[in-house]
Amino acid sequence: MASYSRLSDDAQADLRALRDYLQFESPQGYRRLLTAIFAAFDQLETFPLLGCEGDISGTRELTVPRTPYRIVYSLPDAYHVDVERGLHGRLKYPMDEDESVGSKSQTSS
Repeated sequence: MASYSRLSDDAQADLRALRDYLQFESPQGYRRLLTAIFAAFDQLETFPLLGCEGDISGTRELTVPRTPYRIVYSLPDAYHVDVERGLHGRLKYPMDEDESVGSKSQTSS
């Protein structure tokens, strides 16, 4: 049975931060990365248990193939995949309360 993806406000903010950082630096790289992330969302809709158990209870994590990004998600029921975050693999998660999406420590190379 297929599920449906829902992106949290944090996940949407993560995608906006990714856009703000990469869109002008490397438009082609940004498009490739976005395509890979949304392909992973599609995979999760069909295979919601594809990822492994996450660091936070009740979450799962899936590394986006051929990228350093990971998707943190939960499965509240048989019909939905709730995407909580979309993060670069170097980012600490869960983040400290004083860290925010797009802060210098998260977007620096």
